[in-house]
Amino acid sequence: ELPDSLKEQIYLKEWHVYNTLIQTIPAYIALFQDLRVLELSKNQINHLPAEIGCLKNLKVLNVSFNNLKSVPPELGDCENLEKLDLSGNMEITELPFELSNLKQLTFVDVSANKFHSIPICVLRMSNLQWLDISSNSLKDLPEDIDRLDELQTLLLQKNKLTYLPRALVNMPKLSLLVVSGDDLVEIPTAVCESTTGLKFVSLKDSPVERIVCEDTEEIIENEREREQVEKEFMKAYIEDLRERESTPSYTTKVMLSLQL
Repeated sequence: ELPDSLKEQIYLKEWHVYNTLIQTIPAYIALFQDLRVLELSKNQINHLPAEIGCLKNLKVLNVSFNNLKSVPPELGDCENLEKLDLSGNMEITELPFELSNLKQLTFVDVSANKFHSIPICVLRMSNLQWLDISSNSLKDLPEDIDRLDELQTLLLQKNKLTYLPRALVNMPKLSLLVVSGDDLVEIPTAVCESTTGLKFVSLKDSPVERIVCEDTEEIIENEREREQVEKEFMKAYIEDLRERESTPSYTTKVMLSLQL
């Protein structure tokens, strides 16, 4: 548990709580009006208190790899939020419409959950630049996905998509699209021939070996660990792509390793 004495330190601007057995965030979090960063990844948190909506100055909320099954609508009151990470909770199926109010959001990660479609509220986040909704249960994309005209990176791998809508070519800033190829039966020619600077990366999923185990919690934890590793790999891969883009054409990168 978080100690009650913490409520006396309301001047704090950042909380960083990792790898604990903490299950709940106390309601007194509403007192922390100066809070800018709330990093709570890899704990046992099973719900967020409605009082989180009182954090009007919050810019970063990371509750990835916890045990959340839902998100309180009051989160939509955090009008200055810029980064939201809900990845790896494994059970979230939808987001409240009230999150449409988060017009300052540029980064949303809801990967490794159970979304069957892109939430309507996400399509109303007009400044969104990065959307990771990989490792869910998406079967299609909304035809009006081009409403996200500021979106630069869209990660869709490990879903159940069978096709990609032509609307993707109407997204002027989309530069990186990552999908898995296992279920895709059709990719619009317009997407492949796009002249908007879109980079198309298809990742063919390899079967995941799973040991049959009576302990469901152990299976879920193994899935979480695998998702964490894959997310770290994907982020490193994207960073490498961007680094290569920023390297002048006359420069050659050489990597040497020496084993002693």
